[in-house]
Amino acid sequence: MNDIITWCNANNGFLTAVLSVVGLLLSIIAITVSINAARLPYKKKLKLSSSMDVRFEKVNDKVKSKIVGISVNAANIGSRNINITYLGIMVKDKSLSGKTQKMTKIRDTITGTGIIAPTEIKTELYSKDDLLNSLSLVGKNAKIYIYATDSESKDYYKYLGYTEKLAISLSTK
Repeated sequence: MNDIITWCNANNGFLTAVLSVVGLLLSIIAITVSINAARLPYKKKLKLSSSMDVRFEKVNDKVKSKIVGISVNAANIGSRNINITYLGIMVKDKSLSGKTQKMTKIRDTITGTGIIAPTEIKTELYSKDDLLNSLSLVGKNAKIYIYATDSESKDYYKYLGYTEKLAISLSTK
């Protein structure tokens, strides 16, 4: 123990440098944590999902199901309001040199736009007939995405599938 105390007294500059580096590291960690904590109230995040809408009917004591369309949902899981300018389905067709096009509804108005508060969900409904008509206009291997754009020009995507598979699943039931 006496040897350690003697060495520390002889090498005072080395221990000061080690303690300075440790203090500098702790300061950097504290600054990083405080910057991240300051950004939390301004975090913007949108989660996209979709589901098939099914209608059940009872005919002659038998229950029949029928797909009536697809719902596209956008949930605000961030900490601030997001102004959605488009919510719906987008098609990316490689036969058109990779260009993308947004699907618009023929019979209904787009209702999934507007301001979404934190923990709020907006939904856009696409009828089966509108989807099948729109999907028939693009190639079979076109990719379909759930797509949303906000007023700050940030795009949100989620892969849904290929045109052919979606058309088959919509038309068979």
